[in-house]
Amino acid sequence: MFSPTSCLQPLTTVATTLLTTLIALGSIVPPSQALLADLPIAQETVLPETAEQRQLMEGFAQLEAGAPNQAIAIFSQVISKNSHSADAYNLRGVAYMVLEQYPKALADLTQAIRLNPNDPAIYFNRANVYGVLENFEAAAADCSAAILLDPNDADLFVCRGEAQLAIENPQAALPDFNQALKLNPRSEEALYFRGVAYAMLDNYAQALADFNRLLKLNPQSADALVLRAGIKAEQGDQTGSMEDMINAINLLERQGETQKAAEIRGLLGY
Repeated sequence: MFSPTSCLQPLTTVATTLLTTLIALGSIVPPSQALLADLPIAQETVLPETAEQRQLMEGFAQLEAGAPNQAIAIFSQVISKNSHSADAYNLRGVAYMVLEQYPKALADLTQAIRLNPNDPAIYFNRANVYGVLENFEAAAADCSAAILLDPNDADLFVCRGEAQLAIENPQAALPDFNQALKLNPRSEEALYFRGVAYAMLDNYAQALADFNRLLKLNPQSADALVLRAGIKAEQGDQTGSMEDMINAINLLERQGETQKAAEIRGLLGY
């Protein structure tokens, strides 16, 4: 079965260790890192009606423009005037996340939740931080709290499922990925990680079906190709496995991921 602790073997047994390899290459990551690129940030859009809201919008614009330090300065000004602004703490926490200053992000997001315990996006943001800090139980708990507030957000179920995978509990992760796909049948993340969960449970037929479905949605997913190669190898399809690996390497090189492609080449001796 897929094991997060074993070492890489030849292609014939690559399915037993591929999850670890991709983690090492930065392809499969904790829930926080997997979702950092698309944080919800806040449940509702802040409208520029008051001076504080205008400042928050200015800080948010700086954050979107790739200037997190400037954003932090603006959010700090808001907090100095209004220490009860959950939006300011939440947004500053997100800015600290961008800067990878996770303890500060955690402190701000925790304060934002104290001030506004009814915004699921803040719990989701904090779950991201807990994931980076490898506190996956806390990440799952925050996702659960967010789901109670918004049970129709597929990303929350994906996040909680990823946290379960990180603590090697794929059986508990499956219902979350199933629910995510009910809410969003085209969720590539849900398909990807459900395929990983099935592989960890030695259910290679279902894993292969998920990776096939994902690659129909997104033929440019090199990571899905690599994992599908592992599944095919486990099923004895060495020709198909090698074909997927070579296609993944070529795709990674075209996408500029030359280091990852080179590392996979080295692992295969190709």
